[in-house]
Amino acid sequence: MKFTAVACILILLKTSTAQVATCKNDRGDDTDWFFVYKPPNVLNRPNPVWAASAQAIDQAADHSIFRTMASFIQEQQNIKILAYSDDPPNFAPRKEKSKAKGVLLIDHTRIDAAAWFVHTVPKFLAYRGLYSWPASENAKGHMFLCVSFTEAYLNSVAKAIRYQEPFIYANNLSPELLTQHNELSNLATGVEIRVTPFLEHAKFTTKSANGAAANIQAFGKHTKSYLDMYAKVLKNKLGASIRIWASSDTRSKSICKGQYQLRKVTSPLQLADSQVRREADSARWAVVDGKNIVCLTTNDYKVLSNKINFIKIEHTPSFLDVFF
Repeated sequence: MKFTAVACILILLKTSTAQVATCKNDRGDDTDWFFVYKPPNVLNRPNPVWAASAQAIDQAADHSIFRTMASFIQEQQNIKILAYSDDPPNFAPRKEKSKAKGVLLIDHTRIDAAAWFVHTVPKFLAYRGLYSWPASENAKGHMFLCVSFTEAYLNSVAKAIRYQEPFIYANNLSPELLTQHNELSNLATGVEIRVTPFLEHAKFTTKSANGAAANIQAFGKHTKSYLDMYAKVLKNKLGASIRIWASSDTRSKSICKGQYQLRKVTSPLQLADSQVRREADSARWAVVDGKNIVCLTTNDYKVLSNKINFIKIEHTPSFLDVFF
């Protein structure tokens, strides 16, 4: 199995929420991070296991994604942004090396705050435009993650994104920010990674109060690295077997030999109160046997699959939201 580029993020949560952050929950309150899942063919309905969102995902009000991205959709002078996607809104589909999609939000005032928002939706989040959910994605499942952090970690986050070689479609970062943060400047200006090793392991924490930060590890694998992120990197780094849910093909098999195994989750899967089929789900994730860890990725599990944005979450997140 050959993969080319990866960013893997481990989040170790200590408590439920933070007092000051850039990510927002459905009420508009600050939170250190959140995770959202939209199952295939459903936008919003009550669910007894997951916390249902206050509004459907196609509504421009009262849900965590809209509230968090409000300063991106309607530009605010004090919030600087960098957005990337292989299929951004108002652009023709691109043949990028990476399927990575996300937005960096950075407070440019004296408030030390930033957020990294990651998602899997094509044609989503136009900069300085109306909030618009692509109706063509109703039939697909999607995942979203937002992580709040301080500007001290901008270089670590920027480097993790940079290893994915993303297409940047919106950027209003100030010269001052780029001068202060070298890796952020390298990301914004497209400086290529030419020096080994082509596997990056960064660490940072979420922005929080009272010592309630979540510890984060980001593994980034460049296209010039031929290591399989699942079988050669994560499985060994975690010291455990992994179960994968992602779009796949018949050539991409489970690996059942050795101390640690790599298994494909059987489709269809019952998730919350929805039966989800692999081919209808753009959300891609993995769980780690014997550990309370969930991993999110933006790429397929296929031979010669392109770059991967891989996000690993340990313990219960600040809040789980689901658009049913």
